[in-house]
Amino acid sequence: MKFMKLWCLFSFCTIQIQGSTHWMVTEGGLIQPRLDSPFELAKPYDLLAFLNQDTRWENIVNLHYSLSKRQQIIRKLWAELRMNTDITTLFNENDYCVRAGQLHTVDWYTSSLEEGKTRLGTEEFPVRNLNYGDGDIPDCKRISSLTFSMCAFEHLESMKKRENLSASPETSMPENMSPKNSDISDMSVDQFGHWLAGVLKKNNSSWIHYNMASLYWRVRGNAPKAIECSRRAVHYAPREYKDIPLLSMGLILHRSKVSDDAVIVLGAAVDHDLHCPINHFILANAFAVVGDFNSSVKHYDICLKLNPTFSLADKHRNAVLCNAYFMGKMEIVKETLSKLREELTKYGDRESLWMKSQAALLRTMKQTEEYDYRDVNKNFDKIAELTGLNIKDVKTEGDKYSLIQYFLDGPTYNENWLKEKGVMIYDSANSLQRLVKHIGRHVNINTDNLPPDEELIVPDEEILKEIGPIPTFPDLFPDVIKDYSTNTLIEEEIERAKVEKPIEIEPPKVQTKEKKKESPPAKKAAPIDSEENISEYDTGIILYPTTLKISRNTEEFDTDSEWPTNKHCKDNSDIFPENLEAVYQIFLPFENKGIRLKTLLTDKIGVPANVEHELPWHPPTCPNDKEAATFTQKKSQKPQIFSDVIVTKHLREKLLEYVANGDMESVRNMQDAEVGQRIYSAIQMKLAPKWLLYTLSSLYWRVRGNNVNALHCILTASRTVEPRFKDIVLVSLASVYLEMGYFDEALGAAEEAFKLSLYEPSTNFILAELNMIKKHRNTHMFHLKQVIRVEPGFMGGLARSMLYGWSCLFKQVNVLQDLEFGEGEICTQVEPGMSMVCEKDGTNCHLTNIQCYSSQERESSTLVRMLELKDDNIQGAPVEEMDDGVFDRFQRDMPKERTDRLAHQKNFEAMMKTVGKELKGCGDRGCANIQAEDLELTEEDCTYQHLELGYWLHIISFRELLSDADPKLPSDILSLTPSNKKTPECRLDVDPSKDFFLERFMRVDAEGWEPVLSLMHQFADVFNYYDYVTLGTKIARYMELHPASWAGAAVAGWWCGAGGRGACAVRCLAAAHAHTPPARAPHAARALTALLHIQNKIKDAKEIAYLSLYTKPKSRIESFLVAVSHTYLSEYEPAVWMYRYSLTFDEKFLPAKACLHATMCLMLFGDAAKAKPKED
Repeated sequence: MKFMKLWCLFSFCTIQIQGSTHWMVTEGGLIQPRLDSPFELAKPYDLLAFLNQDTRWENIVNLHYSLSKRQQIIRKLWAELRMNTDITTLFNENDYCVRAGQLHTVDWYTSSLEEGKTRLGTEEFPVRNLNYGDGDIPDCKRISSLTFSMCAFEHLESMKKRENLSASPETSMPENMSPKNSDISDMSVDQFGHWLAGVLKKNNSSWIHYNMASLYWRVRGNAPKAIECSRRAVHYAPREYKDIPLLSMGLILHRSKVSDDAVIVLGAAVDHDLHCPINHFILANAFAVVGDFNSSVKHYDICLKLNPTFSLADKHRNAVLCNAYFMGKMEIVKETLSKLREELTKYGDRESLWMKSQAALLRTMKQTEEYDYRDVNKNFDKIAELTGLNIKDVKTEGDKYSLIQYFLDGPTYNENWLKEKGVMIYDSANSLQRLVKHIGRHVNINTDNLPPDEELIVPDEEILKEIGPIPTFPDLFPDVIKDYSTNTLIEEEIERAKVEKPIEIEPPKVQTKEKKKESPPAKKAAPIDSEENISEYDTGIILYPTTLKISRNTEEFDTDSEWPTNKHCKDNSDIFPENLEAVYQIFLPFENKGIRLKTLLTDKIGVPANVEHELPWHPPTCPNDKEAATFTQKKSQKPQIFSDVIVTKHLREKLLEYVANGDMESVRNMQDAEVGQRIYSAIQMKLAPKWLLYTLSSLYWRVRGNNVNALHCILTASRTVEPRFKDIVLVSLASVYLEMGYFDEALGAAEEAFKLSLYEPSTNFILAELNMIKKHRNTHMFHLKQVIRVEPGFMGGLARSMLYGWSCLFKQVNVLQDLEFGEGEICTQVEPGMSMVCEKDGTNCHLTNIQCYSSQERESSTLVRMLELKDDNIQGAPVEEMDDGVFDRFQRDMPKERTDRLAHQKNFEAMMKTVGKELKGCGDRGCANIQAEDLELTEEDCTYQHLELGYWLHIISFRELLSDADPKLPSDILSLTPSNKKTPECRLDVDPSKDFFLERFMRVDAEGWEPVLSLMHQFADVFNYYDYVTLGTKIARYMELHPASWAGAAVAGWWCGAGGRGACAVRCLAAAHAHTPPARAPHAARALTALLHIQNKIKDAKEIAYLSLYTKPKSRIESFLVAVSHTYLSEYEPAVWMYRYSLTFDEKFLPAKACLHATMCLMLFGDAAKAKPKED
């Protein structure tokens, strides 16, 4: 019985076990693995491999199931993210959003220039003496002094720095800026300003007129002057009306994007008059911008209660509630995105371990044939065969998640999108939607049939630890990276494997000797394990971000149109540099980009600043860079320029600051060699990312005067630097190149740095130096001014002294900023001894050996001999008189309708035949047979001819277009809110194929256009608005509102052409030509011709120039454009004829004179002339 009980007990209490078939007993009694077993080792004697086989097997299987489960979680999170960023669906689900309409059309900075006028009658506002002068403006700061006033909210930060305020112009007329029934409605805005100036000079304590003056400056877009007038209006206004100037002051702050301060001022306006609906409306707008939606809705409600018919307030209220709805959705998105990124990181880590485990297992297996364990595809197939798991599908799905992580961690994602708190949240939501859709187009993730949440809980999988050190794979997967380019984790894994078990470098034991006083030994820092780990030094505080607002109301050169005056030049002459054309060493400080080195070169290497480093001292060494060898070896390329390099204390002082954590005085007497040893120690101990240490080494070698070593170091640093810090390296690289004389390389590095940070002073200064060398005057001065606007004391005032010196020099040689065409006002190379150096697109000019043309010297000038060709030395008949009626019959036969293509074609071809046969610029003898001796012209008289052509081409097209179009156009465009379209869209109302002119416009080559930086600067300077991208969006808005404006389309064409957008430029200028009135028909063709020349599309430029001449044959400009086209194509006969034809309409037309001289020089001394065989 007892036996039966025991038998039952053991029968029911069994456990399940599995047998292994991987081992077998041989006939000789030996235990050995089966030949077909995955556990058969390539090295049976390898104990660690044997012990880890089972561990790796288990990890492969467990991680496979874990990754499959995590894929479902990621799919579900991705589905939630897509759902909560679907703006269209979310918008239509919310009633407030539907009522508000398009949110991007809501102007949260809207203003009313009629505040309070209905409360003032003529009895309170007597308007007398409506006479006004011609020159005065209501400059309140000059009219009266108000140093400090508590009631004007002087404690606010924006009021302390009110000279930095900047707001776009508001649009209104005097009748909307004055109290009701006042009789000034017939004045223009200028006259209104003159009248106000006169009134305030007679009564400088009138709050009403100060308030009107503030409104005047708001219309002009000058926030600092407007705020000064508002301060005085608030100060002098009685209690009953004080809310009116307070409202104006608050609006100025609000429109200047300092809405936090505006809320305080506008709140005071509401407190002074609780029953004024406009006060509540503007305050509600300000609350909406700062993100206080509850307060915003509260004041909209009060506004609507006071004025139920105020439809704009109702729309804004709905828009605020819609934004509040999106704010809630963005909180959900923020949480979902956080979970998604966390899951993607965990997935990537486990996938990496999974792939390493596979490779490790296969590497130790005995293979029947040669096997490459680095082949990812073969690894998957082999493991799938051994385990029976669907390995490849898991990996394919995982690659999609790697791509998602790449986009979320890359530059396409902006962390600030989810930090927005105000009405900009809708724009952030749109940006997120675009990113999600962009990812969706590249990653097709199936979000159907997702399991319920309770099934998506992934327990922490058990990852078995291997015995012994983890194997490293320095050569793992090098050949398959291209096939898995979307999986950045593989690349990261390779890099991690390379440093997985780094060689420990013992830092030299430092025995120190006392230098100043005894100091306890500093604790040495541990090496930084990863090249990308810079968080210890990165504060995140960037001094000059791309969002920086620059004041153009502080410096004298911005506020005084006559600057520099003779007095200014005389007073500052003592600070002018001795050599204006010298080159200075430039370094972009680490701290400008948020990097603080702290004690990197002292405590972290174990040697405090007050203790001398033990000998021997080693200089920091950098790897020899192959690219640097091109410039440093004996057979290297020759320098392109030779400039004097001025060595200042700036670089050494900056290096000592980094040694002593900013306390330069404490290490001022430290030897340079010891500084080098400290950098050397930091490199050996790996205390910072390599690029940072190599940049520091480059700075050291520059201080020591060794540019060769500096170039090796800085080029090596450029290979690994993070994109956000790349301009630190690029500026040093550009400066070193420039010091060595390699101009093109310096310019390339500097322009790349400029694209990364537009306002960085060091970058602008190096660009100023480069443009100084190229003689690009305007761009040179632009960058110097930009340096001073951002950092007035840059390099101890060097930039300021350079600007003053160059400005006064240009003034001295009579180079005017706004060039005119009159005789004697422009110096150009129209006779021997005169040199005008201008850039290709014509935006800059530099003069040497000034000797302006004068009519008294005309009889003996070379120019006259070119025009008349009647010198005694010339054989043959003189040139025939110019017939200005040669094109009359073509103008007479021109069809009236643009769409009469066949008639236009016949007439145009007849004109071109005349040009080909009859135009002989040099007479019967021909230009090809004229010798330099005939004109008494020497090669020394001919300099920079190619540059002159582009210069004058630009002057007569771009400048004249804007001046002749609509003088108010720039201010009208700047007053608009930006469009959501980044590029202007110009509409053509007719089919170009049916229009003779448009058909020729549209077949122009629009491919391969490049941005022209200096032309972009010149264009922006006309508008006095230097955010080129935003300017484009404003022009786009103007075209949306005025699609038939020819001037707007022409401006849009110039903006696109300067920015390298060829198709946009051609289409917009075609639209301008279609809409332009007959009297101004050639303007669009002129602009396109100039742009085509700048883009080196010479044949297209010639065709459009002739099209312009066909439209207006009796024109000095049209014939000049044709002549320049012929010159560029080396067609000298028709070129000379056209220049002479142009001068028949205006014998003093300087562009034609200068370019005729340039053409003759090119004909006689150019490359084509030198290639001709000389006559015996």
